[in-house]
Amino acid sequence: MSIFIYEDDIIQGNQFKRLAEEICEKHQIPFDFIEVTSKSDQIIEKIPLTTFIPIYFLDIEIKKERRKGLQVAQKIRRHDSLGIIVFVTTHSEFAPISYQYMVSAFTFIDKALSYNERYHLIKQCLSYYEVRNQTNIPTDDFIVENTNTTIKVPFKTVEYIATDGPHRLVLVTSEQVIHFYGTLKEIANLDNRLFRCHQSFIVNMNQIASYDKTNRMIILRNNERIPVSRRLSSKIRQMIKDGV
Repeated sequence: MSIFIYEDDIIQGNQFKRLAEEICEKHQIPFDFIEVTSKSDQIIEKIPLTTFIPIYFLDIEIKKERRKGLQVAQKIRRHDSLGIIVFVTTHSEFAPISYQYMVSAFTFIDKALSYNERYHLIKQCLSYYEVRNQTNIPTDDFIVENTNTTIKVPFKTVEYIATDGPHRLVLVTSEQVIHFYGTLKEIANLDNRLFRCHQSFIVNMNQIASYDKTNRMIILRNNERIPVSRRLSSKIRQMIKDGV
């Protein structure tokens, strides 16, 4: 389980981290890591590495940008539809309009509250976070783990994987594009729904809409076209025909 704290005040961020660690230790709430940062990209980059549903404590005002936290919450939602978002802020007036950002925030924590009140609210959030992970139904995920990379995305979003340079691959999903080190050979063996249709491409069979025999191109549901090698043309046609 993963805890993200988005805060541009280093002292406040570390205080929040210590408080979260204290609550987790006292109430035996497990976690993998607590990340404190003022850079949203660091959060986005780590989302694929999380094993369970994360929780995000987001300050709304970052570096004098009064709605930055709300905007970052939108970015998070593009990569994580299940994570728990909590706004920690001095701008409680934004609570009524946060719904406009459609990020399904769990709650707001006002920085002006007393220590005991903040402690109680943070404890509630972390307890909810623990319960969500205990009752979370296992998902059908595409997972890549090697010496260089750990990637975890919902398999249903995977469209294709392609070469992207020497020993480099690119994973294209309906939600994001991830560059990583690896080989198509190892990827092709991860799931029988993956098919290496070309020297440089592996396709998720569930994403195929049709096949262009004349040009030897797989057409995905999003209309993107993936090449098929000559020797595999007959095989891919039969697989589509059989509904494999």
